[in-house]
Amino acid sequence: MSHAYNYLYIHPDTGEPIGWKPGSIITYYLDPGDLSARLDNDKAHVLLKEAMNIWESVSPHVPRFNFGGYLPEDITGDNYKDYINLFQCYTDDLDSCPSQAQKKLETVIAFDRDSSILKNELCLITSCSANAGAKVFSGSLGSPFNIVQGILVLSPEIETTNAIGGINRVVATMVHELGHLLGLAHPSLNQQIILEGHIGLQNLIPTMSNQAGNEGKTVLNPDDVAGISALYPSNSFAEDMATIKGTILKSDDSPMMHVNIIARNIEDSLCKAYSFLSGRLCTEGMHAATINSSFCIDNITDEVTSVANFSISGLPPGSYTIEVEEVTGKSAAFTIAPGLIDPFIYGDAEFWNEGDVADEDNQLFSVITLDAGETREGIDIVLNRSEVIEDRIKYLPLNVLNPGPATLCPG
Repeated sequence: MSHAYNYLYIHPDTGEPIGWKPGSIITYYLDPGDLSARLDNDKAHVLLKEAMNIWESVSPHVPRFNFGGYLPEDITGDNYKDYINLFQCYTDDLDSCPSQAQKKLETVIAFDRDSSILKNELCLITSCSANAGAKVFSGSLGSPFNIVQGILVLSPEIETTNAIGGINRVVATMVHELGHLLGLAHPSLNQQIILEGHIGLQNLIPTMSNQAGNEGKTVLNPDDVAGISALYPSNSFAEDMATIKGTILKSDDSPMMHVNIIARNIEDSLCKAYSFLSGRLCTEGMHAATINSSFCIDNITDEVTSVANFSISGLPPGSYTIEVEEVTGKSAAFTIAPGLIDPFIYGDAEFWNEGDVADEDNQLFSVITLDAGETREGIDIVLNRSEVIEDRIKYLPLNVLNPGPATLCPG
């Protein structure tokens, strides 16, 4: 079954997300150097283990982290290529892996004190203060199975102060990057908070979001928890949780690919919200373009295919509204392949309603009540146009989504 949320790694044939083996142990090897003048190695390691515990506490099926020891030298801009690089490889041909750490399947955590590793290797396209991800998969390029080795690189820039700042920001960045190491990508959820200037509601932004406002957030949002739980499901996951499936169409009934679909629990519509990027489910005859892809390719023509299916699983039983919106800002640039996929919505952001058709009030909605283990299909949204116009409604305003007082997520 394909799950909701955004994942970094997708199987090229099945469209299924790829993570570590559920319940496995990730043995990591630590750079012996200091993170910064303020955070020596011991202090930074304590914070790192705190961040690891935040993910581990979700479920015993989430991989555990185990300290394997210190690397033999401080990783710097001069020697990092033995430990860290941009490229991925596979266990069927470890000799082709570019770094010794990959060949030995040693997960590396580096403290990039002068940012030379990030600037020279990992953050060449977009500037960043940290980077993490999988570098070795079991199996082969055409048939990968699980992540078996990865990297995490942190620089002193993660200490930059902001509205929250301080140590919380450091831990929050570590939590965010560990999420990438585990296989999670950036969701696009509650972007209205930043776009409309509701800075006091930043706890409603998922920790895995790369939107401004999640800095200093060390408690996982329900979307974060649902995402990691779907990637590493418990034995009773399918029985305990519910699923919503459907399709997004333009007004001419052609498929609308790569828009954000959000299920909101009506008891707490801003906090208990769960997002999914349409077009992640590769249908028969298609495959993901690459293991890092968020779009599907036709096997015969090798052209980008506009599929519009979505499947939001891992939903706690309850009553939900469904909405569709444009993916905007950094989330679009990170999640969607630039130049290949049009990220603009063909119509307006709108709620789903029973018997949804084009050219209707975009705030008309119906409520879906789900029991544990239930799968509700046929939740199809028809947008009100088949072209992009300048004055389109990109997202539903915050006062429409939650007309009453907002319930803040913890953290």
